[in-house]
Amino acid sequence: MNLIGKTVNGYAIIDFVNDGGFGVVYKAKKDAAFYALKLFREAYVLKEYRRGTDNRIQREIDIIKSVKDKNLVQYVDNFIIDIDGSKHHFLVMEFVEGTNLRELLEEKEKLSEKEALGFFCQMMDGIEALHHAAVSNGVSGVVHRDLKPENILIDGEGKIKISDFGISKIIDYTSLTSTGDFVGTSPYMSPEQIVDSKHIDRRSDIYTLGVVLYEMLTGQLPYDFQSEPELIDKIKNEPAIPPRRRITEITNTTENIILQCLEKYAYERFINIAQLRESLKKERVVLTKREYDLSPRFILRLYDDKSTLEKFLPAHKEKFFVEFPANLADHQKGLLKLIRENKNVCKIIDPATMRLAYDTFSDVEGLKKLSYARGDFQPITPDNLKSYKEQKEYVKKVIDTEKALDADILLAPFHYTHNSSVSLTTVNPHAEWFDLDVKLLKEAVDYRNETKDLQKKPIYAGICIHHSSLNNDRERKHILNTFSIFDCDGYIVYVDCIDENSSRSTLFNYISLLRELQSNTGKPVVAGRVNGIGLGLMCAGVAGFTSGAARFDTFSEDLYSEEKAPFNMYERYYYPSLLKLVPILRKDPGKFDLIKERIGVCDCKYCGGKNTQESILTANTKLHFLEIRLNEVEEIADLPEQERIDYFLKRIDTALDNFALLTPDVFKPSDYKYLDAWKEVFQKLK
Repeated sequence: MNLIGKTVNGYAIIDFVNDGGFGVVYKAKKDAAFYALKLFREAYVLKEYRRGTDNRIQREIDIIKSVKDKNLVQYVDNFIIDIDGSKHHFLVMEFVEGTNLRELLEEKEKLSEKEALGFFCQMMDGIEALHHAAVSNGVSGVVHRDLKPENILIDGEGKIKISDFGISKIIDYTSLTSTGDFVGTSPYMSPEQIVDSKHIDRRSDIYTLGVVLYEMLTGQLPYDFQSEPELIDKIKNEPAIPPRRRITEITNTTENIILQCLEKYAYERFINIAQLRESLKKERVVLTKREYDLSPRFILRLYDDKSTLEKFLPAHKEKFFVEFPANLADHQKGLLKLIRENKNVCKIIDPATMRLAYDTFSDVEGLKKLSYARGDFQPITPDNLKSYKEQKEYVKKVIDTEKALDADILLAPFHYTHNSSVSLTTVNPHAEWFDLDVKLLKEAVDYRNETKDLQKKPIYAGICIHHSSLNNDRERKHILNTFSIFDCDGYIVYVDCIDENSSRSTLFNYISLLRELQSNTGKPVVAGRVNGIGLGLMCAGVAGFTSGAARFDTFSEDLYSEEKAPFNMYERYYYPSLLKLVPILRKDPGKFDLIKERIGVCDCKYCGGKNTQESILTANTKLHFLEIRLNEVEEIADLPEQERIDYFLKRIDTALDNFALLTPDVFKPSDYKYLDAWKEVFQKLK
């Protein structure tokens, strides 16, 4: 039926606006003012309302007509009239010239966080006015019940006007068919509204506000679905897909607000709009931008190194970086005391969260004692930390532990994304671990920023991936895109199986990833647990690398599933002229003597004047390693940046020449073929 050009109850209908699921909307004019007339289809109107003006539904309409707020469409009139012998039900509202949120999202796909929150604050004001509306007998509150982008109008000045509140009160839902009339609204319904739409309260609207904010920011809904039954099941039973998976740059505070709005149980959401608004108003602490030191540095990963450092530190007056595993706090009390008392030592506390993801952690006393380890001997999984509340608590315990151990640089909790112990029933376990670590990093940065006595401490992101991720261009770019946006102060990057067997492509992509991450962020990047190639990384522009003293110079998953003090019949002695730690048999150190004869003896302060047996004592090999390693780092730091790769290439050539002198008596060509790969890679990087 076309009513354009007709006058109904004094309203001259001049244009068609839209055709919704329950009726048609026209633009009308009366007394020089414009109005929106909603004409309801007879089949959708409750029988009680059809009886006339003296009924419960009419009283409901009178109530919503009395609600006035700058962010609500004003209801003006309602009436039932006969046209051509049949009853028609009209609701008259003020006419808003402009667009609606659905049309805006179709045009832009998604909004910036600033623009979305600006609209959202206006929506909250409108919904709050509804929730505070006087009803009767001292009772207050009108629940919108059908908030969605189509009902959120935007005028020409960007002001929000919410419409269609209370409309569900006059709709007979039992008359709806399976033709799709219901689909447009169901993505915005709360779990309790799906189960029992008659008995919901204002917290159902808060759920819907969360859905709308989610959609404004991401351009998508909180659930992926192929059918309405699948969607309904997910709303009732599955957690929302975290917004960060849709849009990485969303702030952690905003994401947590959305997730609290979308809690399954109403009591876990914000109790009212005032509480929601207060959370949004909470000032996000942004610290003064730091100046970052990108100069080369070596970071010593500690284990049982107390006696080594007692001898080494007094003679070393420069800043000395160490990485201390949190699980050693009780086992290595003397070592911990030593590094805490030395003002030149800069301490990174490794929270050992990687190891907590493997069931072998329960065999290690120090790991079991960590406050954030599970108390039931079970490993941590993404399922254990699915709730944002659990994530916040986990982060707090980790950072508080690092603080208690006097960390100078905080390290956000992180895990190995390619954890092989995950359930095979998980669709994409690597993505789940990656996503979890992203969320934990955001929480850690926020916790640092909001805690006064931590604000001066830098916080690093931990990234731990399998080398296969390096050779996939899409995955590599995803890592860079994801981590480069965060307000952390540096990165420690562990990559599984970066060693002497790494292919040229893996090495090239590995170094390129680290360089790009540092150059794009201007923040220090540290390679975790690498061998002599760490010197090459520095020469290529990466800030630093970690390893133990003559050990812990590779990373692989099994090292973290069970890390124990290495003991075998060999000592590892570092030869800078070979760029290699060489295993020497303690009982028969003939290899050491032969190398010394062919390429010379070390004359550092810890080896000069010592015989073979003294030189290969564990205590001496550690001191020798530290002395040489720090001298190498200093040498690189003194070079102009443009000359550093040439320096490393010369070191490779020298090593190849020296290996040739020791072949075949000490080494086989296969023992040092990795140097040819290094040379090609660094020539390419140059």
